[in-house]
Amino acid sequence: FRCSKRKSKLDFFKQAGVNANAYSGFITVNDEAESNLFFIFIEAENNADTAPLMLWTPGGPGLPVLLSLLLQNGPVQLNATGTGLLPRELTIQKNMSVIYLDAPVGAGYSFTKNESGYATKMESITKDIKTFLNQFLLVFDKYKNRDFYAGGDSYAARYSVALAYDMLQSPADVPLKFQGVIGGVGFLAPILDLADSSDFLLQTSMLNREGYVQFKSYFDTMRNLTAKPDFTNYTKALGILFSTIFTSEPKTLFQNLTLYNSHASPLYTERPLPMLMSFGFANNTLFKMAIHAGWQTPLQYDNKDLQTKLLFDWLEDITDKVEYVLNNTRVLFYTGQLDALFPSANFQAYFDKLHWKHASEYQKAKRDLWHPYGKVHFIDGYPLLISAAGYTKSAGNFTSAVVLGMGHYAGFDKPAEIYHLIMDFLEKKIAFPSKEMQ
Repeated sequence: FRCSKRKSKLDFFKQAGVNANAYSGFITVNDEAESNLFFIFIEAENNADTAPLMLWTPGGPGLPVLLSLLLQNGPVQLNATGTGLLPRELTIQKNMSVIYLDAPVGAGYSFTKNESGYATKMESITKDIKTFLNQFLLVFDKYKNRDFYAGGDSYAARYSVALAYDMLQSPADVPLKFQGVIGGVGFLAPILDLADSSDFLLQTSMLNREGYVQFKSYFDTMRNLTAKPDFTNYTKALGILFSTIFTSEPKTLFQNLTLYNSHASPLYTERPLPMLMSFGFANNTLFKMAIHAGWQTPLQYDNKDLQTKLLFDWLEDITDKVEYVLNNTRVLFYTGQLDALFPSANFQAYFDKLHWKHASEYQKAKRDLWHPYGKVHFIDGYPLLISAAGYTKSAGNFTSAVVLGMGHYAGFDKPAEIYHLIMDFLEKKIAFPSKEMQ
C-alpha cells in the first residue's frame, strides 16, 4: 500500500501555492460491477497528525465534488478567467484533513462498468462509502481511529445523515471515531414538504398570483398521488415533480412560470458563470491527468443512469435516521435565507416537528443573531456596528443556522460565512451541549 500512496501523491496543489500534502485516485468499491469512486484527499496544513478527518460529498445526486473544492471550501479557487488556480485564504484544510469524494458511483469522475453498480437506494450509497473508507484506511493507515465528520450540501446532506446513522449503529465496521454531521441546504425532509416553494416564489415576485395557484396545485396533486404507497401513483408523482421543479430541457413548470433558468436563488436567473467555468476547468485534459483522473475519463454531472436507478429515493422519508443521528452525535444544519429550491421556512417547520431527546428545548429556544466577524469594530476610536451574517438556534448537540443572503448554492454564495460556521462547529462553539443537557 506504500506504493499506492506514493503513486497517488499530487504536486498540483503545491504548484498553486497550497502548503498541504494531497493525494488522488480511484478506489474500487464493487469488484463484480467494477465500480470505482474517485477521491481527492488533502491533509491538514496544521497538526496533520492529530487533526480530524472530514468526508465531503457532492449533491445532485451526481454532481462532481470538484465544484465544492473549487467554489466552496477547498484550498484552491479558480482565477477570474477560469484558466488557473489561486490559493483560498479561508479553507477548512487549515485545521482538518478532507476527503473530497465523488459519490455515489456515477458522480463526477466515479464510474462503473456495469449498471448493477449504480445505487438504487441510500443503503447502497452508504455501503459503497463504507467500503471506500475501509480501503482508504489501508492506504492512509495513520488515520485509523481518527475523529471523523461527514459533510455535504443538498442531496449530499442526505448521504451524510445516512452514513452517520450506519456508522453510529455499527461503529466496528469502520475504524473511525464518528464525531458529527454537517449538512447544508439538505434534502432531509420529505421532498413534497421541503421543495414546495410556492409561497417563497410568490413573496419574492418570482411567481405572480396566477403562477402561484398553478405551481401550488401541482404539489397538491403530487401529495394526493403519494397519500398511499402505490407504485403507479409514485411513478406519476415523480414525473410531475421533475417537470415542476429544477431546470431542464424541455423546460420545467418553474422555468416557464418564473422565466428563470436557475432554481437556486432569486438573485440570479442563470447558473453563475464561475460554476460553468469550473465545469470546463475540471474537464480539461491536462487537469484530469494532473489529478490522476485519466484523460479519457468523462466528468459526469447529469448521469441519467445514476438518476434513474436512484429515482424512488426522492420519495423516501429519512426522518427516522435524522432523529437517530440527532440523538447520538453532534449536528450542524445550515439553510439559506434566499434558497428558492428548498426554502428556509420549510426547514424550520421540519426541524420543529422532529422527535429527539432535546426536541422540547429546541422548540423553546430563541434564535440568536450570528456574528462571525464580531459585533463592533473601532475605526479611529469610533465604534462601527458590524452586520450579523445569520441566525442560529441551538439545543443540546444540534445547531440550525440561517445564513443571510444565501441561496441553494450555499458554499458558493457565502463561502466565508460557511467556513466560519463549520469552524465554529469543529471548535465546539456551537452544537455542543452544556453539562445540564448531556
